[in-house]
Amino acid sequence: MTSFLLSVGFVQSLADSSLFIFRHGVHTIYFLLYVDDIVVTSSDTQLLQRFIDALGHGFDIKDLGPLHYFLGLQVSSHNDGIHIGQ
Repeated sequence: MTSFLLSVGFVQSLADSSLFIFRHGVHTIYFLLYVDDIVVTSSDTQLLQRFIDALGHGFDIKDLGPLHYFLGLQVSSHNDGIHIGQ
């Protein structure tokens, strides 16, 4: 997966090796990979969907929709931001 992400223009974060960042103009995709769990988000929904489609052509993935749980953390999205709890 790392090789694929780097080959399509993602940059691996120096602060966290499981975080990859892709910038396209003013838009950004954040891709977090932990073993076989993935969180991906973007500032542009169309860019995000194109990336997910491309990812699905090379890998067997399942889009579970909006994030609710990740690594034992409960995640909820609100108008004022994202709330994370256990």
